[in-house]
Amino acid sequence: MEQHLSAADSAASPQHDANEWVSPGVSVRKRWLTGIGVASASAVFFFIAHAEGATMLVSTLIGIIFIGGFIGYLRVVAPTPFTIRLSDDEGISRSERNGEPQVIAWANVAKIKEEDFPNGKPVSIAVFKRVGERGLHRAWVVYGDDIPRFAEFIAALHSGLPESTPWLRETVHE
Repeated sequence: MEQHLSAADSAASPQHDANEWVSPGVSVRKRWLTGIGVASASAVFFFIAHAEGATMLVSTLIGIIFIGGFIGYLRVVAPTPFTIRLSDDEGISRSERNGEPQVIAWANVAKIKEEDFPNGKPVSIAVFKRVGERGLHRAWVVYGDDIPRFAEFIAALHSGLPESTPWLRETVHE
């Protein structure tokens, strides 16, 4: 179910002084819990190898490969910290940690797609930009869990867009 919204339909919320939202990436709590989980799995792995009669050298090598592979996997799938800035002059910019900011001028924003749960809570915002004369490209998606003050971000984004930019709202998980 999609709805087209105008800027007046946006729920107004108090504007924050800085139009900047920072995603912390993986929280410290999740890092600790993952570390405890990996350590526990490693202990069980070493116990099984020892109980089966494998030498500690073999079980240590296998454990190092297991732990290293798992940590490498986590580094690939873990969300990278990023910063989103809304500027009246420049438009929307998103920069990954230690990366160049990706700037989309307000005039180049082709559409915004907001996904909400049936209870009205926003899930995500997808920003689409114009590419070439008729092309359309999804620039990036921000999920509600990614940044604090997500509702504030949505309101600020909605107020900064030109009136002619379509804002689509879709209900998900019906």
